[in-house]
Amino acid sequence: MYTTLASPTNYAIPFLIISIPFGVTSLLFIPQQLRDRRLRRNGVAAQAVCEERIRRGGTAVEKLNCSFSTSGGEVAWALVTAPKPPPWEGEEVAIVFDARNPSSAESAYYLASFGSRAGVVVQSVSCLLLVAAAVAGALS
Repeated sequence: MYTTLASPTNYAIPFLIISIPFGVTSLLFIPQQLRDRRLRRNGVAAQAVCEERIRRGGTAVEKLNCSFSTSGGEVAWALVTAPKPPPWEGEEVAIVFDARNPSSAESAYYLASFGSRAGVVVQSVSCLLLVAAAVAGALS
């Protein structure tokens, strides 16, 4: 009868197999998270008029093509995430836009939702898995 002890290598490989795809995927969300964070901190609130409702892969409206007036009185256009329930064409929706780049805008509903912060949770879990795999690999 043989007795074996679990070594850190037995745990490092599964951690790496799981964490690498999560880590790569979470890296793709960094630009969007930085934009959302910048809009939450320094964005300018405005009322935009829904000009077009965009459906992607189903019947639910996911995006809105909106027009709004900037602080300088110029008309800008932006593609924003649709609030629930989505407005009809011609109805107003609350948005937050970047004063330096007005086309970088998002709906106030999305910025206040958990969905805009979910990427941070995924990145934190991925980071913990990668660190655990690196430590387990170093100990073997």
